[in-house]
Amino acid sequence: MEDYEEDYYSSDRDSLDGLENEESDVQWAPSKGSSSKVITKESLLVAQREDLRRVMDLLSIREHHARTLLIHYRWDVEKLFAVLVEKGKTFLFAEAGVTLVGKHDLGSSPCTVMCNICIEDVPGTEVTKMNCGHNFCNNCWTEHFIVKINEGQSKRIRCMAHKCNAICDEAIVRNLVRRRHPNLAEKFDRFLLESYIDDNKMVKWCPSTPHCGNAIRVEDDEFCEVECSCGLQFCFSCLADAHSPCSCLMWELWTKKCRDESETVNWITVHTKPCPKCHKPVEKNGGCNLVSCICGQAFW
Repeated sequence: MEDYEEDYYSSDRDSLDGLENEESDVQWAPSKGSSSKVITKESLLVAQREDLRRVMDLLSIREHHARTLLIHYRWDVEKLFAVLVEKGKTFLFAEAGVTLVGKHDLGSSPCTVMCNICIEDVPGTEVTKMNCGHNFCNNCWTEHFIVKINEGQSKRIRCMAHKCNAICDEAIVRNLVRRRHPNLAEKFDRFLLESYIDDNKMVKWCPSTPHCGNAIRVEDDEFCEVECSCGLQFCFSCLADAHSPCSCLMWELWTKKCRDESETVNWITVHTKPCPKCHKPVEKNGGCNLVSCICGQAFW
């Protein structure tokens, strides 16, 4: 039995060998001292607008363009500013699909325009031109927007023109979709709002069950433990229960090991019987109901 126990604990050590080297490359701050903020449903819009305002003020652009930039750079304002300083405004806008144009550049639509999508002549009042300069009929635009929203691409709906990288104006998307599907327009707005959490590495939903509806934002370090106002304490990096001083990798391997061993114990309980002499589990693999243990004890 001593040999068995030695092998068992040895396997524990073997399963965790090499983690020290892997963990040396992972930043980990087990303390709860990292600055964090709880974002409720009511304060989500305010938190989003703080970052939007910083970008709008610096670049003197509209809210739609600021949101497009921030979604592209995953709401990392510092990274956005770094790209601006290093590569300039032209590269910054082109990379994110932002096209700036004045109202005089849009011009007025002629009386009749042929839509290059449906190949039909439509009145100029039923045609919409995006900032990139491409114009199509409102019906084709609306169908395009509906498909993209239902596919979950609300946050970055591109122009329909071939090889055009421009992101469509969210106000135009909202107005055209609302005429036909008001509920879908609300879904579009919700996706834009929640992108602040879904695409932001410094903000994550609280993993409580049932969900409390809150999110947590950390200011400095994403490798930390936080506490939601609902009372749940969790690791911000992996969203598991608080597990300091273990790293996330160590905790994941330990959880998997416990889960695998639990399944093994369940199988032994169902498919074996303990020997009345040595108490080791014995599996019946055929024949009559009389079985013999390796210790020599026979039993039913």
